[in-house]
Amino acid sequence: MEKLQIEKLAKSIVSCGKLSEEGLKWIFLKFSKQELKFFIYLLHKEIKNNTVVVSFAGELDNESKSKISAMFPNKQVLFKRDDKNIIGGLCLRYGDYFFDYSVLGMMKKITSSIRENL
Repeated sequence: MEKLQIEKLAKSIVSCGKLSEEGLKWIFLKFSKQELKFFIYLLHKEIKNNTVVVSFAGELDNESKSKISAMFPNKQVLFKRDDKNIIGGLCLRYGDYFFDYSVLGMMKKITSSIRENL
């Protein structure tokens, strides 16, 4: 199978959001080992580029969730509560971008700045 066809297949699977058991069996039967590796790489890349992970501490009300979701139209937004690593605030991961608006992130920046200036 050509690389372009494999790319189209990966994009269509991510855009529809599901893959049937029959479809999975077909992929395993038709693809060589090298094509399977390439396909899995493309699936990972597509999922990463079409998903926003919002980690937060405490509670996040529905209005805030709606506003965050509206910032990323046509993307799947996953909300994940992570009190231990954030303390307060939130972190956004989208593709290769990471936005840290957490208390812990701010504390690390302040500590790093103090160390640099001593």
